[in-house]
Amino acid sequence: MAAESVREEVGRIAPLDGLRGIAVAWVIAFHVYALRAKAGDPWVELVAGSRWLEPVVGAGYLGVDLFFLISGFLLALPWFVHARRAIPAPSARGFYVRRIRRIVPAYYVQLAVLFAIVLPLLAGSRYWRSDLYVYLFNAVMHALFLHNTTPLTSGSMEVNGALWTLAVEAQFYLLLPLVAPLFVRWTHAATAGAIALAVLWHVGVRGGLDALVAAEMALGSHWGWPESIVRYLLLHQLPSYLAHFALGIVLGRAWLRSRSHEPQRVERTMVAIAAACALAVLYRFMAFDGRLLGELTWIVAPVCLAALLFWAVTTRSGLAQRALARGPLAFAGRISYSAYLYHLPLLLLWNAYAAAIPRWLSLPLYLAALTAIAWASWRFVEQRFLQR
Repeated sequence: MAAESVREEVGRIAPLDGLRGIAVAWVIAFHVYALRAKAGDPWVELVAGSRWLEPVVGAGYLGVDLFFLISGFLLALPWFVHARRAIPAPSARGFYVRRIRRIVPAYYVQLAVLFAIVLPLLAGSRYWRSDLYVYLFNAVMHALFLHNTTPLTSGSMEVNGALWTLAVEAQFYLLLPLVAPLFVRWTHAATAGAIALAVLWHVGVRGGLDALVAAEMALGSHWGWPESIVRYLLLHQLPSYLAHFALGIVLGRAWLRSRSHEPQRVERTMVAIAAACALAVLYRFMAFDGRLLGELTWIVAPVCLAALLFWAVTTRSGLAQRALARGPLAFAGRISYSAYLYHLPLLLLWNAYAAAIPRWLSLPLYLAALTAIAWASWRFVEQRFLQR
């Protein structure tokens, strides 16, 4: 039986480690900037005072877009490989088992830490005197990766709001074995369909989907969720990100094809020019004009990031390869999942309990502590289950 994991099918795509490192660092910088803005942190003030840095850090939520693109790029590759070799499609069961081993153990350990340590430390006695059924409901919904489906659970009790992306990822994993054969057989039509669905969902969230909005509001009638909150919640469901995953899948197919022949110099030059233009457009989107395409502006970021991703995995530049495949960025990429899981709870605890640390030293120590926690989670939880 043919091997079906991405690493066994196509080998290690080294630059992706560095791209994951950039994505997680971008997200962490964004949350640090947002949550330490009133703490008098000199590093945050330095960013706020720079007209070049502030827009980039302030758009750190785009690190999530990059993560989604990378997932689409990597996870559909075995289906394309099998199609090229004219062998049966990968096993859906095997895919699900590998995904469970990859994300569930570290995630569940983090949930245990969240409910048993972080919440009591941040909420104090209120945690035990409050509506415990709400926390129990949160625990169940988080364990099932459904916490992004209600306003009561989507914010992860205001201690780890970044977890909504894990629910979107898990839902994409469930969908992928069903749609990957469509991308193999009708690549362009499937991509166009995914983008069209994402566009329609965005349009519907802004002015339609009334029955779904009413159902969510009825569910939350006890808490009085306003319609704006419900629509914001719906905007962050899987359909909104189908274009991201589809673009990643198409890039994976293009990368596979590029490996089968020696790219001409003009092709490499065109990819580099496209990446440079994408970088310029992305910066303009972040710094000057956040409404480049009106209601469709959301598509600008994933398209630009997709161009940069494709350049990164195909470039012959020795400097780029060294920066992305080795060193600090690659290390950050390897521990990026655990760093993503723990960076927000640790930051909230840091803000609450580390006020006595000198301000100029506080952020470096936070990053050192986060790195140590993420490495321990990667080494003793993630790797242990992956090696099985």
